[in-house]
Amino acid sequence: MKSRIDGEVSRTNEARRGPVVAAALLGGCRISVGERMVDTASSRRTRGLVAYLVVHRRAWIPRDVLMDIFWPHAAPAAARNSLHVALTRVRAALRAAGGEALLERNFDTYGISRDADVRLDVDQVEAAGALARRAIAAGDAVRAEQAYGMICQLYAGVFLADDLYVDWALPVRERLAREAIEAQRGLMHIYLRRGDCGAAAVLARAVLVVDPADEDVNRGLMACLASSGQRHLALEQYRRMARTLWRTYRIGPSAESAALYEAIRKPGPYRSAS
Repeated sequence: MKSRIDGEVSRTNEARRGPVVAAALLGGCRISVGERMVDTASSRRTRGLVAYLVVHRRAWIPRDVLMDIFWPHAAPAAARNSLHVALTRVRAALRAAGGEALLERNFDTYGISRDADVRLDVDQVEAAGALARRAIAAGDAVRAEQAYGMICQLYAGVFLADDLYVDWALPVRERLAREAIEAQRGLMHIYLRRGDCGAAAVLARAVLVVDPADEDVNRGLMACLASSGQRHLALEQYRRMARTLWRTYRIGPSAESAALYEAIRKPGPYRSAS
């Protein structure tokens, strides 16, 4: 499965002649050229600029766009000077890691060399997400489980975790977080159908840390608890969800959630509908 995802990600890189640039931007910012690490810790601006250029490496980025993104409130002359300084530091950081010609200029635009073989965890997560959706549409649960598992392995944390208040990173961060939640939710249902309540409960709790009002996942956790003989905890999970829904959205649980609650309350063995 990983080789298939890597193949989809690198399909456009087959003719690359330059160095391998590995960028892990989930849970932090770790970039290497070959086996040498790029210094992304010394300067927040250098880190942000390198990350932006790597993520948007398929386009030449105009100088004015970079100025607006990184120095939106500065006067044009000051922003231009700041960009020049930052690009000089980026070149120095890449050069120190062996990436002598990685940063290229094309008139008044900048980008990562088209010869570089860039391997980005963000691309791998999104490729795995697309593969999972195709597998689900085709009814291929085995391949969907493999793709979901790959996302869970790759998603080491939020995108650019050391720079949470960078505006340009927000939509990327939200998109990747949705991919991770969908993978965890999908795996939870697969494990529930298999009867692996322990693994399903771990995934459900991970999603609920991010979105405690997710009714689908709350129901999954309730089913896990009830199936493993912890009916009182399942009922308390429902009550906790109801309080969260009311506090957050001023709504009550859905009919489906209420029906599960009543089914768990009934005397006798609980049988999961999953």
